[in-house]
Amino acid sequence: MGYHLQSFETLLRTLSEYLNLKDEQCLSLPREAYLSPELHALELDRIFRHNWLCVGRAEYVPKRGDYYCFDLLDEPLIIIRGEDGEVRALSNICRHRYMPLVEGKGRTTRFTCPYHAWTYASDGRLLAAPYMAGSQCFDKARCHLPAYRLENWSGFLFVNLDDDAAPLAPRMATLNKHIKNYRVTTQVEIMHYESVWAGNWKLSAENSMEYYHHVGLHKNTVQTQMPASKTCPLAPPADLSFTHQRCGMDDKYKIADHPMNPKGDLDSFSEVELTTGYMVYVFPAFTMAMRPNANNWLSFRPDGIESTEVLGGYLVSPEVIAGYPDIAEARRELILKVNAEDARATTELAKVMRSTRAARGPLSPFENTLAQFYRYLARTLTT
Repeated sequence: MGYHLQSFETLLRTLSEYLNLKDEQCLSLPREAYLSPELHALELDRIFRHNWLCVGRAEYVPKRGDYYCFDLLDEPLIIIRGEDGEVRALSNICRHRYMPLVEGKGRTTRFTCPYHAWTYASDGRLLAAPYMAGSQCFDKARCHLPAYRLENWSGFLFVNLDDDAAPLAPRMATLNKHIKNYRVTTQVEIMHYESVWAGNWKLSAENSMEYYHHVGLHKNTVQTQMPASKTCPLAPPADLSFTHQRCGMDDKYKIADHPMNPKGDLDSFSEVELTTGYMVYVFPAFTMAMRPNANNWLSFRPDGIESTEVLGGYLVSPEVIAGYPDIAEARRELILKVNAEDARATTELAKVMRSTRAARGPLSPFENTLAQFYRYLARTLTT
């Protein structure tokens, strides 16, 4: 490869060291963590193929027959609301000779393969297969499209590729208590975001779980509203299912007419919630940056070692849309700028990871969330 990497065994030992370190004792990950083919393969096997991954929102399929296609770790999915009203994740591969059934999104009562016209119902049942009479191995009842496990949490759709994994709902119980005032369940998306960032998924993850980078990366955008100096580190939840952090608002933005200020019904929010931003990062790859009645969310999934597929959007509570019909336009420019800056962090960091002089550095106390993320990796990959 033209540059030296420490051995995979050494890398795993380095990861395991985080389990015995306090947050303030932690260094950043070694560059090998973002470049090692062996670690990438282990992450896919131990993390992504056995965890709940966000694939969108229930509002993307509001009516019966609505569907959209989604690629999840080389698994082509059809997310569809069936004729019975249930949302499913079906394999987008014909049971005959592997042809993808559909592209993009739309509404239908059935899928007809463009190759040999095998036709399936919205629940995956095979309805028709032309000219199969005489085949000694054709059994219509056994040619059902495979389904993947799917759960709806607060309007977000999560898929797990592992049929034997524990359900999602109990895992989110602790988080539900922390965000109960933020009305996530009833919020609607007013802005959608999809992109591919050129860099390892962990670079995107790290950037999305701390406010310290506001001082540099976002100095002309959110730093003016939520300065890094007002970062409020928080203890991790007891179940270690996520990490979280708050950041205080600058005093000059506590004015009623600022376009990014909370709107809608605010009576149920505490003073802390009204005057801070609240970030939660749910392991392995889902994050929400919340303010009262608003939520900027992102979901990450690796597309190879050095590419990350990003899905996200901006949510608000329904009464905000009703009271401020121009809210999407008022906030769109800033949100897109911030997302572009976060993408730049991933891509620029990725460019230098091959340098033999790229050395680990000490984490700031404002980056305690990264130390908790590293321990999650260590627990999952080394024990």
